[in-house]
Amino acid sequence: MIQTADLKQLAEFSVPAVSVGAAAGVIAGGLAAFVGQPFGWAVATGLGLGVPLMLFGAVYAVLMGMGKIPAGVFAPAAVYWVIAFPLSLLVHSVVTEWVVTGTPGLPPEPLKFLAFRALVSMGFAIGFLWMHEQIGRHWWPHILERNIYARRTVEQYAHLAAALEARKAATGRGRTKRVA
Repeated sequence: MIQTADLKQLAEFSVPAVSVGAAAGVIAGGLAAFVGQPFGWAVATGLGLGVPLMLFGAVYAVLMGMGKIPAGVFAPAAVYWVIAFPLSLLVHSVVTEWVVTGTPGLPPEPLKFLAFRALVSMGFAIGFLWMHEQIGRHWWPHILERNIYARRTVEQYAHLAAALEARKAATGRGRTKRVA
């Protein structure tokens, strides 16, 4: 069972992942406002997409912090987001319909809706992983001394970097070419 101190550390560790979802929501809301949607619709768009992405992002970070998903590896992120991204867009669709029509409802042909969103989820997975690592590389060292999950993740990235450097040296790509 996870203790309260662990929950606080996991929440603190999850800040980069939650930030990515929040950024996506702000962008979606901003784009809705930019194209002329009423303010309330733009806010609903931002929240309807941002909140599920923030929650799924936090779950991803918790799984990574607990060692269930390796840090810095694309395949597990892709598998995770092929499920989470379509579900987030489904929530967004239901919220949008609710705000616009006054009644929540599923999009037409929901299975096709989910299947197409699963296809485009790879792009989101790439962007999520990149942004998560960019924000995390500044955040996790900041909390390293008091957060075991940040410490484990930074150690994982350091080990990954060392392994890549060793592989580079072993294949000769790290050496300069000799002129005969």
